[in-house]
Amino acid sequence: RFGWARANWFAPEGVEPVERPSFARPNWFAQVGAELIGASTPNADAEVILIAVEALTALGVGEMSVDLGLPTLVPAVGAALGLDTESAARLRTALDRKDAAEVAAMGDRLGADAGKILLAMLAAAGPAEDTMEVLNRLALPEPAVRERATLAAVVERVRAGAPDLNLTVDPVESRGFEYHTGVTFTLFAPNLRGELGGGGRYLADGGDGAGEPATGLTLFMDTVLRALPRPAPPRRVLLPAGTPAAEGQQLRADGWVTVEAMETTADAAAEAERMGCGHVLEDGILRALEQER
Repeated sequence: RFGWARANWFAPEGVEPVERPSFARPNWFAQVGAELIGASTPNADAEVILIAVEALTALGVGEMSVDLGLPTLVPAVGAALGLDTESAARLRTALDRKDAAEVAAMGDRLGADAGKILLAMLAAAGPAEDTMEVLNRLALPEPAVRERATLAAVVERVRAGAPDLNLTVDPVESRGFEYHTGVTFTLFAPNLRGELGGGGRYLADGGDGAGEPATGLTLFMDTVLRALPRPAPPRRVLLPAGTPAAEGQQLRADGWVTVEAMETTADAAAEAERMGCGHVLEDGILRALEQER
């Protein structure tokens, strides 16, 4: 399912939209989205991520990075620990803030082993292969082991499809992905403020209240446009007064912007410069301004 929209955020049917991150413009913006509904495998997650990367590359976005997340991993660990609601919320806040000291301070509630696991997960964020190496060494509870395996499969498939992609993983990030049910992703371009887009796995409204497995993406076109290389300035040529219409039409067909002088001038080059033209047409021949000087 593909779509074009102007809205504050894209969300599947039946899901309350979330606000776009605060660093983005608060007013309306254009976005393009896609959903892959009905598939629950890591292949589907990787497919959507690679579609986003390929689309941005085709548009002209050069170097980019994809940051993967798994907002279901920490809850899986927390459930195995039997954390009460207050402790789980405190832990979630500490991890979202990357507050290692606060996580360590919860050691009495978490237990020594669980505290070490969570601190290791917090510190593991970075290049995908390095992060997965750390996660694979951790003695995670069984539900979290399954989540880790899914993340590893997505990393493997994305890497196979885009070997040179800058791929990172943050295993404890969840802010902005509250309604997601699996692997998430965010796309960035270097030296560019804001996200190119993002998405991830969720349950789509299947019409029967049960929901269907789905994964989707949204590209923020205001950020994407800022990431694209600046187009070459249009080639402008000054046409002397009285230039035959056919000559001007041919130049425009060839991609030139034509500016016709309204009267004969003694210094065509000076007039061309005044009118923002880099070329002058003389006797049917295009001459660059520097050739006129």
